[in-house]
This record gives sequence, structure tokens and C-alpha cells, in this order.
Amino acid sequence: MYRIVLMFLAGMLVFGHAYAEAAPKKANAVAREHVELRPFDDNSDAMADVDAALERARSRGVRTVIVMGANWCHDSRALATRLDTPAFKTLISENFELVYVSAGSKPGQNDQNRAVSKRFGVEKIEGTPTVFIATPDGSVLNAESAGYWRRADGVPNDMTYAYFDHYAKK
Repeated sequence: MYRIVLMFLAGMLVFGHAYAEAAPKKANAVAREHVELRPFDDNSDAMADVDAALERARSRGVRTVIVMGANWCHDSRALATRLDTPAFKTLISENFELVYVSAGSKPGQNDQNRAVSKRFGVEKIEGTPTVFIATPDGSVLNAESAGYWRRADGVPNDMTYAYFDHYAKK
């Protein structure tokens, strides 16, 4: 009996190995369906960009969304990519002027263009992205929740939409 069990196990080892070799290999990595945007220009004149967005908002009678983030930051890229989807593009284009401001070019840096964050009442950005929603005169409407977006990738689409929709209707 012992010999039969040993022969059975040896056979399983040989045939199992042969089966594993013949079986098609599955890819462990999955291709991304989309590429995340990297809209934060480290070399732009951020204050001039914000001024221009506020002026466009003033002439259109809408608000301005100022996203301070970084291309190295996954959550900044995720929010920018989400805002570029059809439903969000419509909401944003109809109700806001959108401007992206670089908070830093090096991983962990979030103090580039600090004058912009100070302008909207934040002395030091604690994380990226930080989102300011401003009236055409530059008054911040979302001061309490501007830093909420530091974990933007984990915020469901419907909650993100509801947040921006809320400020579109104020």
C-alpha cells in the first residue's frame, strides 16, 4: 500500500509539472484603461493663471476651481483625470473656470506657488491636491473642505460630483 501511494505521488509530481508547463501563462499586470493626466505646469506663472481664470469667471458669471496639486501625486492626477471625464467636463465647463496650479515638482514638495494658497487663506498646504472654489472676486467658498481632496483617488465619483455640483448651485 505504501508503495502504491508513493508511485501515485511521484506520478502526480511528474504529470502535474508537465501540465503546469503546458498551461498558458496568465499576465499578472493589467493594462490601465486610461492614462492619468499630469496638468500641473511647474514653469507657468501660477498667479497670472489664477488671475486669468478669475477674470474669465467674472465675465461668465461663474466660479473658479483652483486645483493645487502635483504631477508626482497620485491623488492630484486622479482628480484631474476624473474632472476630464464627460460628466465632470460638462459640470465644470458650465459652472466654473478651472485652473491647475503646481504645488511642487519634487515628491513630497507642496510649497511651490505658496503665494496662491496664501491668497486663498491657506498658509501652508498640508497635502495635495488642495482645491479652492472661489467667487469671481476671489472669495473662497470651501475654506473648510479645501484640503479634503488629499485622498481624491479614494473619493467615489458620485461624492465628487455632488461636491462640485453643490458649489455650482450656491
